[in-house]
Formats: sequence, structure tokens, C-alpha cells
Amino acid sequence: MKQMGNEGSEAMDIRGRWISAKQMETRLSTHQLIPAVTFTCQRCGAFPVKGPCTCGKRCYYCRQCIAYGKLRTCDQLITDTRTLDPVRPAQHRPVRLTPAQTTVARTIEQTILRGGRLLVHAVCGAGKTPMFFPGIERALANGKRVLVTAPRADVVRELTHHIKQAFPTAHVVSLYGGSADRLLLGEITVSTTHQLIHYRSCFDVVLLDEVDAFPFHMNWTLHRYVKRAMTQKAALILLSATPSMWHRRYPTVRLMRRYHGHPLPVPRLKSPFTMQSIVEWLHQYEQQPRLVFVPRIAALEAWQTRLKEVGIDVTTVHAEDPDRIEKIQAFRTTNGILLTTTILERGVTISNVQVAVLDADQGFSTKALIQISGRVGRDAAYPDGDISFFANDRSDALFYAIHQIQKANRWTTS
Repeated sequence: MKQMGNEGSEAMDIRGRWISAKQMETRLSTHQLIPAVTFTCQRCGAFPVKGPCTCGKRCYYCRQCIAYGKLRTCDQLITDTRTLDPVRPAQHRPVRLTPAQTTVARTIEQTILRGGRLLVHAVCGAGKTPMFFPGIERALANGKRVLVTAPRADVVRELTHHIKQAFPTAHVVSLYGGSADRLLLGEITVSTTHQLIHYRSCFDVVLLDEVDAFPFHMNWTLHRYVKRAMTQKAALILLSATPSMWHRRYPTVRLMRRYHGHPLPVPRLKSPFTMQSIVEWLHQYEQQPRLVFVPRIAALEAWQTRLKEVGIDVTTVHAEDPDRIEKIQAFRTTNGILLTTTILERGVTISNVQVAVLDADQGFSTKALIQISGRVGRDAAYPDGDISFFANDRSDALFYAIHQIQKANRWTTS
């Protein structure tokens, strides 16, 4: 499907998408227009508010999705009513799955073929991504358009890399803030849940990774984006290491063992802790990359200053950091120290990394602590590693996270 990335281009393909009519320079007979804002915003579904407008009237406009361009009562949305191009078959490169992974992959494939819902409950490092390659291949062979979506851009970039390597002949589109593929539609589309705001009834298979992650968890607006992007009979597969009780109402397949067969590293709780104990931990693993988590952005500079005072240089990164991608990529090739917020709690694999959580009793949920712990030991060449919780006090989240990891190590695939 040849499509243009320039929004003002005459050749812009908007089949399966609704965009502001102001973005289209030319109109075709197959274009359909609807009011942009009525009782609700027709782009995001939020309730509008009233305010002054350039048309001279007091129009209603939407504040919820204003980051995608202001929509008012006097505006229109436009789409192309022509059917989408047929999906081309594409094979994935050979992938080696364990017997347990093969069982999960077959269940995913069956769900894709018959439609319906499925929850894949797999521990961090179980190898979820390769398990849905056979299902994607079968979907493409049956003319089904595939969406792989996740709440966070870092996860989307990681998934895009793996999927493009696995399906070199397929048309793969990657959508996240700042992506060059914005508003495009591929045979396989990898997208943040936010970017689905423009898409309508165009995906036959949806694989929703990290379904429990912020900001998707309990955000019904983002849930609506995903639902509207699905066709009526689309298959929906949810993937998570820490699913909620709400997600567990779906048929479930579990994988409680990592792909390399080694157990999950169990966190070590160090409470109370001193600055000296942190310094000793950092020196202990000076030959390995060290990922150090703090509870909030405001703590990054404070901890960076404290560590610099004892002669330890660290790099900081957070969600609003404009150099985030470059810093993370550089960290993959060094034995340095990266001080970060929970932005790196999931979707990032770094070989032989050692992980510490500072002030682990402040602001970290059980799910976040489990996901952070899951960064350790993911590489088959380095299946072990240290995950240490430095806490001033003991909290329920700390103990429950450790308990859940120990419990997962006792479970078998079901």
C-alpha cells in the first residue's frame, strides 16, 4: 500500500483514518465529511467546552485532544470511504521457541484465526515478542491487517526493531510521537495507543502489549482508541507480566518461566540503607552496566549531585528528556551508570545489566517493582544478576513484589 507521509500531499491516503479536513488540500468524490465536534468530540470522544472562535461565534472545542490540532464545532473530519488494499502474505524468519513458548504461540495463532480474546500472562523475559510471530504470519496469509500496540514509545521502538527484523518483506509502519510514519497504515502497524486516535475499523488482529502499563491502565479514552481501531470481528490478544483482575476475565494462557529456563532474579531488600551502601553496590558492579531507578524526576538531580560528591558520575534520563533515545542507545554499549525514572521499567533489554532501586518504599507500585526487577537476567548469556531494593522503610509493595517473583519461580506453564 503506497502512502505519503506529507499531510498536505494530494496523494495522501486516509482510508481507515479520520483527520481534520483542514489537512487536505484536495477533495475526492470518495471523501466523506462529518462535523468534528457535536455533543462529543468525534476524534477522541471527550466532552467539549465553549469558547471564542475565529469564525466569529462561540464554538464548542475539545481540550482533550488539542495536542493533535484544535477541533471546533465549525470544523470537519474527513476520511476516504474506499476499501483498504489487500494484505500481502509475509513469512517471518526462523525463530527458535521452547516447548512452553510453542504452546503459547499456538494458542495465540488459534485466537487470531477464530477471533475472540486472549490474555497471555508471561513473566518478564519470557520472550513474548517471538511468540506472536507465527500468529502474525498466519494473519497476513489470511488477509488480516495486524496492529501491535503498547502504551509507551520506548516499547514501540523496541517492538518495531524486532518485527522489522522478523518480517523483512512486510510493510511495517511505526507510530509514536515524532515518528516519520505518522498517519500511515501498514500490513503490520506498530503503534503507541495514543497514535490510534485517528484510526477506525482497520485492524483485524490487535496484539496489545504491556496492557497494565501507565498511561493505558485505567485510561478509558485510550481503551476507546484501541476499540475503535478494531474491525467488528477482530481478534484481541493482551500481553502482560502483571495483569489486573479485570484482564484475567479473559481466556488465559500462562508462561511462568523465562525462555532460557533460568528463574527470575529475586530482589534483595536493603532497609535501612546508607549512602555508603549505595556506593559499595555501584563499585561492586563497575564492570557491568548499572541501571539505577528513582521514584520521580525531581529526585534525579538530587541523586546525581549526591553521587558526584562521592566521585561517581552518572547519566540521567526521563520521559521529557529530548536526548532520551541517544542516551539509552549509548548506555547499551558501555559499563556506565544510568539514573532513570520508571520510564525504563519495561520494554528495554540490556545485556548483563545490574539494577538498583533507590527509595524503593516511596512511590513505586508492586507492578513497577516487578517490571524493574524483570530488567535483570534477560540475556541467555547472563541469566543471573543483581536487583537490589534500597529502602528507608518497609512497604507492602516491596514485600508483595518479592512474593510475586518468588511465586512465579514456583509456577509451571499452564
